Amino acid sequence: MKKGKNKGLFQIALFAMCITILASGCGKKDKGEKEEKEFAYVAEYAQLDVKCEHIAQTVAAGDVLYMAGSSWNEETEIGTNYFYKYNMLEGTLELLPLDVSENSYINGMAAMKDGNLAIVVNNSTYDVDENGEPINWQDSMEMWKVSGEDGTMMDSIPMDGILGDENTYINSMCIDGQGNYYLCNGDSTIFVLNPQLEKLCEINSDNWINQMVSSKEGDVYVTSYGETGMEIRKIDPDTKSLGEKVEGISDGYGDRQFFTGLSKSFLVGKSGKMFSFDLSTGTEEELFDWLSVDVNSDYLSAAGELSDGRIFAVINDYSEENDKTDLVFVKKVKASEVAAKEEITYGAMWVDYNLKKNIISFNKTNDKYRIVVKEYGSDDYQTGLTQFNADLTTGKCPDIIDLSSINYSQYANMGILEDLYPYMEKSGLKKEDYLENVLHAFEVDGKLFGITPQFYVTTAMAKASNVGNVDGWTLSEMLDFVEKQDPENVFAYGNRSQIFYYCIYNNIDEFIDWETGKCSFDGEDFIRTLEFAAKFPEEPNYDDEEGISAKLRSDKILLMQGSVSSVQEYQMMNGLFGEPIAYVGFPNNERKGNLIQTTGGCMGISSKSKNKEGAWEFVKGILSQEYQDSLIQEHGGWGFPVKKSSLEKQFDLDMTQEFYEDENGNQIEQTKTTWGYDDFEMEIYAATREEVEAVRELLMSAQKLSGNVNEQMMNIITEETEAFFSGQKSAADTAGVIQNRIQIYVNENR
Repeated sequence: MKKGKNKGLFQIALFAMCITILASGCGKKDKGEKEEKEFAYVAEYAQLDVKCEHIAQTVAAGDVLYMAGSSWNEETEIGTNYFYKYNMLEGTLELLPLDVSENSYINGMAAMKDGNLAIVVNNSTYDVDENGEPINWQDSMEMWKVSGEDGTMMDSIPMDGILGDENTYINSMCIDGQGNYYLCNGDSTIFVLNPQLEKLCEINSDNWINQMVSSKEGDVYVTSYGETGMEIRKIDPDTKSLGEKVEGISDGYGDRQFFTGLSKSFLVGKSGKMFSFDLSTGTEEELFDWLSVDVNSDYLSAAGELSDGRIFAVINDYSEENDKTDLVFVKKVKASEVAAKEEITYGAMWVDYNLKKNIISFNKTNDKYRIVVKEYGSDDYQTGLTQFNADLTTGKCPDIIDLSSINYSQYANMGILEDLYPYMEKSGLKKEDYLENVLHAFEVDGKLFGITPQFYVTTAMAKASNVGNVDGWTLSEMLDFVEKQDPENVFAYGNRSQIFYYCIYNNIDEFIDWETGKCSFDGEDFIRTLEFAAKFPEEPNYDDEEGISAKLRSDKILLMQGSVSSVQEYQMMNGLFGEPIAYVGFPNNERKGNLIQTTGGCMGISSKSKNKEGAWEFVKGILSQEYQDSLIQEHGGWGFPVKKSSLEKQFDLDMTQEFYEDENGNQIEQTKTTWGYDDFEMEIYAATREEVEAVRELLMSAQKLSGNVNEQMMNIITEETEAFFSGQKSAADTAGVIQNRIQIYVNENR
């Protein structure tokens, strides 16, 4: 754990006014005229300067927020718990005297009607042996009644036996309008107790319970994954069951978070946005996008409404060197009160957390420009991808194009992307300061059409004793090798789809020349791949208990598709195989099958953009020395920086030994971390110079981009191969149909 912060009295530092304009209402405009927006949402941050490293529990009682947190002292190895009260209207913070011992944990908090608090506390006790080590651990649970005014203990009730099992673990609690308690065990069981803490019933869900939440109306609901994704159902103590799925809440990618509403039944966080939902009408209203108010919703842990109309949110950011908890207050104002900036549109299927941080930082600090995100995949992936590809060829094209999920080669040859080399030169960024192979992968005819701040190598690995000291092969060479070996499978959990990904999809440009438009899906290599894939099952077998490492060592599988995202992952892979590895990569004619997988935002600038300078202002930030150095990670992270100097700093960190002192005062090298994969696990020590040089060589060998997988062409291949795999067509006839269909697609999309 991290060393606790040593700070003075607890103060609230309001430090950033984050502004956006969202369309809450607008007047009708003539076609082609820019729409005037009537309302804006303004986000005001309040950073909590508290002693806690980690705020674990929060609960709001009206306009007052209560927070339970803890800190750890590395020197004394003692943890300290804290309990705070924050008046969100007045902006005042108090440290309350609630005594939560070092070995006690608050597992649930809820506000009662009278403004006081009910708190579920788990207590751990133990004896000490002759060496001072704890033994005979025992856990007990209590329900505390705590004064909301001054934090004093009003009552403490032992919970042992009330729930029927003294080992029951509780991780959340709600109170309904009648004062009944709802306790969830973190699995699929809900206990309902009356105000006197007598058990009324025990309700089991068919699915794992994700969240429990109270509605404005005073009922309690649970969320879980059902047949249609995330579902929310009312807990009914009378029938001792869960009600029907609540209809009217639209789907979104990832989890949905529900919070108690004030004006409506719930606030709902999903797809990076905040909605309100009314149970009485079954209607949902979008309020705002969190990114547009410069808040990273990935760290949203609690939210609610205040009596003055603002929405508050608790943001727990664990990505910082020291954990940080912020309060954010969002309010609706007239757009005329907000100073407008020039908007730069960033188009992406989805935005990862590193990119979100970059956008938020840019929008807070840049006085002239503001990044506005259009996230195409937020609702439906396939529909969003189709719309994204369509917009790229029209006047709707975003200023900045995220290249992570589109066929880069196709659009680079269509003249849709701007050459970035002149912008780099004008900004004083030198090509030679960056990894040449990564830049080259984004080039067409010597022009740079994209850039990424960070990357890793995606590849396929084999035992060097099986394939020799090779670093690439053609498709026919790969097929020759596998067919001679006649293994149980090529890959772990291998199936036809995986064979196509390995042989075709990840190198689909082998079969398409986007410059001339010529396709070759009816050639010998493609036909042979069809026949080869037919030897494998349609669906993978996940029931085999033998691990991947064991199968690799016994040659039951010959190849492993994987990645090298850090020196430490490289070390782990060597241990997994148990002998030297050949990074053969994906088959292609040039025998250069180690591919560059971008991460952290892979972007280009639209040649149709009306504000290319503004777009470059954002793009160049990911190439700066400061940002590239920020990508260096103690335990390797997930990718390598593209700036050479930053990469060398990462390598130096990987080779830096760490020591501890034993009881005799000797310095003993200690592990940096532990890595594992399936049936294998190993401790990672500082890398040797030889290991770092091997990783450097692997990184330099990657010359092409991964991820140029065109969904529409994949769909064509999937549709047409069904007849072959069912015995209705020959491989040659199937290849001919695929050739004709994809040739038409290429002709229409060049």
